[in-house]
Amino acid sequence: MTPEQTAAQTGMAIAVLGRSYFMAEPVSQALEEAGFSGMARYVGARGGVLGDVATDVVVSGFALFHPAMIESGWNQTKEQGAPADAAAAFAAGIGQWATDTIGHLDGLGDFAGAARAVIDATEPMSQALYAGWRALPVPDHPAAAAGLALQVLRELRFGFHVHGLSAVGLTPVEAIIAQTNPQHAEFFGWSGPFPDPEPLQDRHRQAEEITSARMAEAYEAIDADRRAHLAATVAAIAEITGG
Repeated sequence: MTPEQTAAQTGMAIAVLGRSYFMAEPVSQALEEAGFSGMARYVGARGGVLGDVATDVVVSGFALFHPAMIESGWNQTKEQGAPADAAAAFAAGIGQWATDTIGHLDGLGDFAGAARAVIDATEPMSQALYAGWRALPVPDHPAAAAGLALQVLRELRFGFHVHGLSAVGLTPVEAIIAQTNPQHAEFFGWSGPFPDPEPLQDRHRQAEEITSARMAEAYEAIDADRRAHLAATVAAIAEITGG
């Protein structure tokens, strides 16, 4: 399998798999036991790898969300505990989710190893969330390691996508509206009136092409057989989770 084929076949699956574990019971339980609730369960859980940083840093990392929404979630996080503890709880929850949900799949250790080879070879460039997540220790259990790998690959792809959106000149609201609907923009904390999506869609397609090209470059770090196994495992996980 070529790097381009791997990027094409895994791209959207990796992008949406977060929906499967962000609200999963093991993740919610891990964060609750660590003392985090409300928006801290998303903003702190995902952004806690940045450490106890200024709000603007977290807003920049989340990119597409309204700054006030991220500020509120980050303030909640710091009121409830250390941001790093929220991220650690989230990572532990992802590991348990993976063990429960995909632990029966064959070859998870090989998948995690292939993903880690890609991650180790791809240095962060203005990708703070990816940098933070790639720095977390890899669990010994194959399923938990695979779960963490999914999250790190997700942040890698997201970082590349933000680069692409910036390169074609789309604002956060325009980027959301170009591919979804006003309700989705409201979920990200924005309010109308919203722009007409049609004139934005061509630039958004260009941003997606940039994202895929950058991911293809990352997948050059592993050989064709490992790329095929990685893509097949992502497809299997997506089928199990409905992603």
